[in-house]
Amino acid sequence: MLLIHGNSSCKEIFGHQIGFLAALGYDVVAVDLPGHGNSADASAPERTYSFPGYADALNDLMQVLGIGAFHVVGWSLGGHIGIEMWATRRAVRSLLITGTPPVHLSPAGAAEGFLLTPTMELAGKADFTEDDVLAYGTAMLGSEMDPSSRLARCIRRTHGDARRLMLANGLAGIGQDEVAAVWNCPKPLAIVQGKNDPFVNIPYLHRLTYRNLWLQNPLIVDGGHAPHWVHASEFNRYLGEFVGLNSGSGGAA
Repeated sequence: MLLIHGNSSCKEIFGHQIGFLAALGYDVVAVDLPGHGNSADASAPERTYSFPGYADALNDLMQVLGIGAFHVVGWSLGGHIGIEMWATRRAVRSLLITGTPPVHLSPAGAAEGFLLTPTMELAGKADFTEDDVLAYGTAMLGSEMDPSSRLARCIRRTHGDARRLMLANGLAGIGQDEVAAVWNCPKPLAIVQGKNDPFVNIPYLHRLTYRNLWLQNPLIVDGGHAPHWVHASEFNRYLGEFVGLNSGSGGAA
């Protein structure tokens, strides 16, 4: 299992999933993306801070670890990276995304899939004030964020160019057309979406055409942008069912 965190976050956001998946017998890989958490800033930021750039870095990591086949769980930015990997890498068996509307990589596409609010505009802002840190973290969690929390520290630490260039590269069309990917890719896909997400246009998710979407519909669950964190039991139940279904008898991916 490869768990990919969101913009300005870190691997600890999957704290409720790592132990759960390990108990089911899966080997779990959760890392900080370049420019995030305990990872170094990218040495080639213009290339790395993009959906295909992050996908390349994670693909290289899995090869170094000797993992030739795996499932991906992606949250927010991590879901966009996950779509890139799922659509282009044979090693990816299945993908579960949350907080990630598959969009055409363009300004018009982003305007369809996302709710364009002042908080959403922070996603591509390079330099955060302390008010920005608290506003962005609170929106991500759906409740007031503790300024001393690990997530708050990760938001402060994030390389500003990771936000700025990721958004610029995405809007410039660098990466897979995600609408075409979910329409064409035959591999299993699941969408587990928080119903009160302040960033995602949920009706848009239902308008898309999917080739192999689990249960044939996005699953709308309690929570906001991070249901895997705030409603972990419900999220994990769906995660376990989906991955187990696509892992044969279960066990290590």
